[in-house]
Amino acid sequence: MHIAIAIWALLAALLWADWRRWKEFLPTIYFMVVSNLFYQYIAHNIYHLWENKRNWPNEYITDSLYSFIVFPCTVMLFLSNYPDPPKKQWLHYIKWIGIYSSLEWIGQFFGYISYYHGWSWTLSLIFNCVMFPMLRLHHKRPLWAIGISPFIVFLLLKIFYLD
Repeated sequence: MHIAIAIWALLAALLWADWRRWKEFLPTIYFMVVSNLFYQYIAHNIYHLWENKRNWPNEYITDSLYSFIVFPCTVMLFLSNYPDPPKKQWLHYIKWIGIYSSLEWIGQFFGYISYYHGWSWTLSLIFNCVMFPMLRLHHKRPLWAIGISPFIVFLLLKIFYLD
């Protein structure tokens, strides 16, 4: 499943992302990749809230597929197709939250994702509802997103790690 998602993300980005604007999206790609790598670092040294299972050939390769293929493609697709009218913006958010949440639900159902320490699919759904607006915020006002992110990380650490 993880390889299929990476291939799908790459093909979708090649077909539907606006690659003429890739430099415009690069800081937000870095933001998403670094955020994921930071989670992997914390989780590796403490414990996971969620974990990819059935990794091929190992968890580091699977995490790398997401960090360096799926997430950059996500940013390219999400931002390069971001609509102007506010009503369409809400639909755009709902579409991307739905894609990520549906894939995670399928992954959980078939044993590709496991949750630990109180994390659940519902919390991932809420996380996705925060993540996509944060990607847009980072694209438009990167210092705001960088300033808000430590508070979100601290909140998650407080709830799931520090109690």
